[in-house]
Amino acid sequence: MSNDNIELIQRILKGDDAAFTCLVRKYQKQVHAHAWRKTGDFHIAEDITQETFLQVYRKLAMLKDPSQFPAWLHVITNRRCLAWLRKKRIQTHPLEEMAIEIGEKTSYSSHVAAAQAESAAEAKRELVRNLLVRLKESDQTVIKLYYLSEMTYAEIGELLGVSADTIRIRIRRARERLKKHTPMIQEALDITIEQTDHFHKYLHGGFGMKLTFEKDDLLSSLQVLERVTSHPNTTPILSNVLIQAEGSTIECMATDTEIGVRMKVDGTVKEKGTILVSAEKLVDIVKAWPAEQPIDLATTIDDQVEITCGDSVRKIVGFPDKAFPQFPSVDSEAPIIDGEVLRSVLHKTGFAASTKEERRFLNGLYFNLLEDRTEVVATDGIQIALAHCEPLKLPDGNGGFIVPLKAVKEIERTFANSPEIKISRLENQILFADDHATLTSRLVAAEYPEYNSIIPESFVGRVVVSKASIVDTTREIFSRANPKNALVCLEINPQQIRISAKPSKTDDEIHETLAVESGTGSIRIGMNAQLLIETLSHIETKSVSLEFSSALKPLAVKPIGQEGHICLIMPMSMDF
Repeated sequence: MSNDNIELIQRILKGDDAAFTCLVRKYQKQVHAHAWRKTGDFHIAEDITQETFLQVYRKLAMLKDPSQFPAWLHVITNRRCLAWLRKKRIQTHPLEEMAIEIGEKTSYSSHVAAAQAESAAEAKRELVRNLLVRLKESDQTVIKLYYLSEMTYAEIGELLGVSADTIRIRIRRARERLKKHTPMIQEALDITIEQTDHFHKYLHGGFGMKLTFEKDDLLSSLQVLERVTSHPNTTPILSNVLIQAEGSTIECMATDTEIGVRMKVDGTVKEKGTILVSAEKLVDIVKAWPAEQPIDLATTIDDQVEITCGDSVRKIVGFPDKAFPQFPSVDSEAPIIDGEVLRSVLHKTGFAASTKEERRFLNGLYFNLLEDRTEVVATDGIQIALAHCEPLKLPDGNGGFIVPLKAVKEIERTFANSPEIKISRLENQILFADDHATLTSRLVAAEYPEYNSIIPESFVGRVVVSKASIVDTTREIFSRANPKNALVCLEINPQQIRISAKPSKTDDEIHETLAVESGTGSIRIGMNAQLLIETLSHIETKSVSLEFSSALKPLAVKPIGQEGHICLIMPMSMDF
């Protein structure tokens, strides 16, 4: 636990209510998420969160070691959840609402079912206790947190102060040790190990959805979806992936309200159904299992999800899909763009978009829909990149839209190999789709700057140079220069380019010279070395053209032999 938490606790114990408010804000989402996983009810989780922090406030003075606060808080949360679950189990309907005869039958059958369930649950608890005593104390802790408290590797790592990879290794090691004691399962539950389906039906009363996957097919899709769920959001349900099986089609979906991805996954549907399940946990489970064995996924009547691979079985909490947002569909008549063309214009421009939150209208790529072409533009105010592609004829006519940079990155990943991609616009959303995936993104609601007024119609001078030569030379000079100063000086004439910079400890100048292929005009101009290298790396031809007018005006970088692509970099002032 960090020192700032210890300081907060000390202030709270001295009567500082503001410090307690800070502590609540720090752990409130974590407590609520855990309570939601345990109860499956968002609003009940809110109540449990309030009760938990009320108990923390009352009993904080009893905590002997403040460094153990996260673990102590987790125990309190877990106890409040268990108390609610016990209370829920014993609730009954008033007798006056049913006939006496029906009431007697229901009461008796409920008693029998409850007794059987409690017997099975106690057998499981005893089995877990008997198995855990065979592990080291440190391994017992991570097994309890992972399997019983249903925490992720990252959550356990944060709680114990180690990395998620360390937790992954500890759990794998503990599982290997427990394999030696699998005969205890047969002894405790009076069944054979091979009767996996019977074991789970005995505990849960049957399955709902049943699916079978090859590991690589499932994992590759889940990793795309996990990137979406990993974005910070205030709605815990959005940390889950929706798995939906209908007919012979399996689809997995994820969203953070700004972007969403729906993917078809190769697999076999044995029983149709729908379930929400933690994306992170499912990825952790599937990633750890061997590729040569199929993976079975099944839901139970109480929204549990059981994943099986060979003799290995894992169970995680699932949720009904009612609270999950609906996904729009791409219009069947939507215009189609060549996949390679789309990926190319995104690559040529995306690097120049702003990443600063205070300028959200620049945090994306502007698609300017013209009659004869589509211009894709990005700028952060210091550099600008523009690329042309074929015209996109969307039903709502000409105009333009801004696609957030976060969505642009997911488009490149999701459709990395797609030959054709459909594009459809629905009010404030844009949809991209191929035969296997659909990505939807909320558009940036802003007016994009008049970029055409920034791009000069002509330049005074121009040189053509090998892209590899100028990139390597600039990178070499920059590596030897003062790391606090990204400035390099370009001295350009029709025969050569001299690139120089100042080192960190002396006033001497370091420089290198490279020949140009052709050129006109001369200039001495300061450039940000990192911006120059990044811009050049997004040019897709072997030779580039550097075009200039003066030391105070932007330097233009263009590919040779490829029209419709230009990058501008604003110059830097020089003191050498």
